[in-house]
Amino acid sequence: MALAAITDDRLESMNPATGEILGSAPVMSSDEVTRIVREARDDAKDWSRLSLGERAHHLRRIRGAIVSRAEELARLVSAETGKPLPDALLEVFAWCTFLTYAAKAGPRALRPSRVSSAPLYLKRATITYEPYGVIGMIAPWNFPLGIPAQVIPFALLAGNTVVFKPSELTPLTGVLLAEVINSAGRRVVRVVTGEGRTGEALVRSGVDKIEFTGSAAVAKRILAAAADSLTPVVLELGGKDPMIVAEGADVAKAARTAVGTAFTNSGQFCMAIERVFATRGVYDRFVDAAVAAAREIKQGTGIDANLGSMTRPQQIDVIERRLADATAKGARVLVGGRRRVELGQNFFEPTVVVDVDPAMELMREETFGPVLPIMRVESVDEAVRLANESDYGLNASVFAPSTAEARAIARRLVTGGVNINDAVMGSGIPALPFGGEKSSGYGRLQGEQGFREFSRWKTITEPRFGKMSVAAATFTGKRPKPKTLLKVMRLMYGRKRRG
Repeated sequence: MALAAITDDRLESMNPATGEILGSAPVMSSDEVTRIVREARDDAKDWSRLSLGERAHHLRRIRGAIVSRAEELARLVSAETGKPLPDALLEVFAWCTFLTYAAKAGPRALRPSRVSSAPLYLKRATITYEPYGVIGMIAPWNFPLGIPAQVIPFALLAGNTVVFKPSELTPLTGVLLAEVINSAGRRVVRVVTGEGRTGEALVRSGVDKIEFTGSAAVAKRILAAAADSLTPVVLELGGKDPMIVAEGADVAKAARTAVGTAFTNSGQFCMAIERVFATRGVYDRFVDAAVAAAREIKQGTGIDANLGSMTRPQQIDVIERRLADATAKGARVLVGGRRRVELGQNFFEPTVVVDVDPAMELMREETFGPVLPIMRVESVDEAVRLANESDYGLNASVFAPSTAEARAIARRLVTGGVNINDAVMGSGIPALPFGGEKSSGYGRLQGEQGFREFSRWKTITEPRFGKMSVAAATFTGKRPKPKTLLKVMRLMYGRKRRG
């Protein structure tokens, strides 16, 4: 079943769980996108003149608007994605959390910062953080509210306005989000709707920076489009997140954590556990516990369901290809592995797979579905090696008998974040920077780095005493002799100096 009809001028949004037509949004042309960016730049003139404190106050007003329409937002997210209502409400909750953090921490993070001026002690050295102007954001469909919450509050507090393109699968959520934000009294977010051509038009529209969350394949097209104007880009891409379970770990807790995150949002989650490496001594118990936990999951559309439908029907084809490749190479499906057509065309069972190996697509390529492959390894060393062999490096989880042992394992993993005896927690802590390594992207959202990611850094030097110009004295006055420079260098930086 196709999720939405796209014509030359309209997007038709459909509930993937029920097939209900929810409404439509325009497919905007390049000229329309350029006009909207120009309007956003006009908006930015007034917004950027506000003090950091004034912007923080307005973010709290936006939070109030979000809370007042929380149920409306959540019900639309649930309808456009097919996820259970409680999961959709968590996305609204994320907005409140990130707005609160941005309003509190942003003014401190963006204050001019004084740094040491050594060895030019006659100078003061300062870093200032100034707005870019207009930030273009291209958002995905899996968390149509949650992921913009990691970007928009930080970009706004930094003094920018935002032109936001929601996914073609969730356009109505994007339109409503902008409406609610702007209802707080200032137009600081504008929306462009459409599919890939609209996204490319946004990249080429003259925005000052692009933030993209999505697949590596689309990211390469965005980078190519941005290259013409050298527009800077922040990329938060996919993951193939590993979990390592060491000897002596709490196996029951590790298994329930793996199941909980692998099947969150039907596995349509870049931080879902997509590979488990369990050492020989815990492997069998881990598999039994994971199978038991998977069988407890309630799938459907009701309020008590904790697993909804897939949002993108084509993703089910990807899941089935990954499973077919794995089973052809010797893997076994212990739970799930099929569509739940009795619930609807876009439901796929939570699936646990064993007897996997690194050659299988299921262990190499992002599946983005409710599938948990579990591999037996001989040692933690083997687990770390296999975890790092992936092209991705977004997040990881480590379960070990002691925090010290888990930390030692975490330090060896090439990834943007590691969760010890848990999973996905880093993205839920606003003060922590969030981003990946390798094909999982670059740049950082959240934390102090998130505010500065959407700011132009400027360095300023000024005299500490009087109006003396060091450059004038050095290059036009009497220049020091080479012997004098060598003597000073040895005195300051010679072998006997400790500092």
